Amino acid sequence: MATIDRENKGQDYNIVPIRRPRRKTWFLNGELVRITHTSRAAGIVTLYNCTKDITMTTTVAEFKKKRKRAFTVTETAQLLNYHRKSMPRLVKRGLIPPPVGELPGGQVAWHYLSYYSEDTIIEARKLMAQTHHGKARKDGLVTNNKVPTEQELRYAMGDGMMMYIKNEQGQFIPVFSETL
Repeated sequence: MATIDRENKGQDYNIVPIRRPRRKTWFLNGELVRITHTSRAAGIVTLYNCTKDITMTTTVAEFKKKRKRAFTVTETAQLLNYHRKSMPRLVKRGLIPPPVGELPGGQVAWHYLSYYSEDTIIEARKLMAQTHHGKARKDGLVTNNKVPTEQELRYAMGDGMMMYIKNEQGQFIPVFSETL
C-alpha cells in the first residue's frame, strides 16, 4: 500500500491501488449478508443475514442486481483519505453513520469486523467535501483538499478508469474518467 506524502497534501492519492470489496460479504437491501453457498447450476445463493441472524436463499440474478459492496472501516478510511483512527471522530461529528457490525442486530464489538456500504461511502464523501478542513477562512469559503473527488473515489472503489498526462513539473494530472 502506497503512503501519501505529507508535502504533496494528497496529490499522490491516485497512486494508491484499487480497493477490492470483500468477496463473501455484501449489503443486500441495507442488511449485511455473507455468502455461505452458491449453486450456479440451480441459480441459487444461500446467504447468512448477519443483521437478522438468519439464513436466507435467493436467486443469483436477484442477488447480483440488488447487492452493494461492503468495505471494512479501515478500507473506508483509506478510500476517504483519512486514518482509520479518525473514523470514530467522524461518526461522533455526524459526518458518517456508524458502521454495521457482523453481530446480530448490526452491533459493533471488539474483534469483529464492521462494514460500510458503497452508497454510505459516497454520501459520506459528499458531506465531507462540504466541510472546511484547516484554519477558517476570513471570507467563509470552504476549502477541503483532503477528500478525494467523486471520480477519484469511484476509481479507488474499482468502478471507473482515469487517464492522466504528465505536465512539465513531472506531476500527473487527470484528463478524463470513464465508468466501467
